[in-house]
Amino acid sequence: MSNVIDIEELRFTRDKRIVRPREECEHKHMTLDEKGQFIKCDDCGIQLSPFWVVTYMLEQYDRALAKIAAREQRQSESEQRGVHLRAAQVVERAWRSHKMVPTCPHCGEGIRATDGFGGSAIDKSIDDRRRAAKKGGV
Repeated sequence: MSNVIDIEELRFTRDKRIVRPREECEHKHMTLDEKGQFIKCDDCGIQLSPFWVVTYMLEQYDRALAKIAAREQRQSESEQRGVHLRAAQVVERAWRSHKMVPTCPHCGEGIRATDGFGGSAIDKSIDDRRRAAKKGGV
């Protein structure tokens, strides 16, 4: 968790040396009285320090950002895995068609399900080198 939190033009810096003792109530439900300028916990009824509330809000903000970042990471990884699945679905759809078959993107020949598609494999690094050599004209 960062000691500095930026929210657009606002910057909050927290001193981690100050530790607030944990109470039984977590004060997750609060009422803000704008006229009296106080904050009351709806669960236990005590008046809360505005400074503590700001600190608590920043912690919640940090947690929310971390969740969003993790969700974006999972989404990105899922999309990368999905490329293979989408390619397999396209080939499967073509094979199920009665009039069409998928073609090899390199030679243009039709690939049939009985051709043993996927029965052999090549190391990815070797394939990458071969593709680079073909693009380079070597």
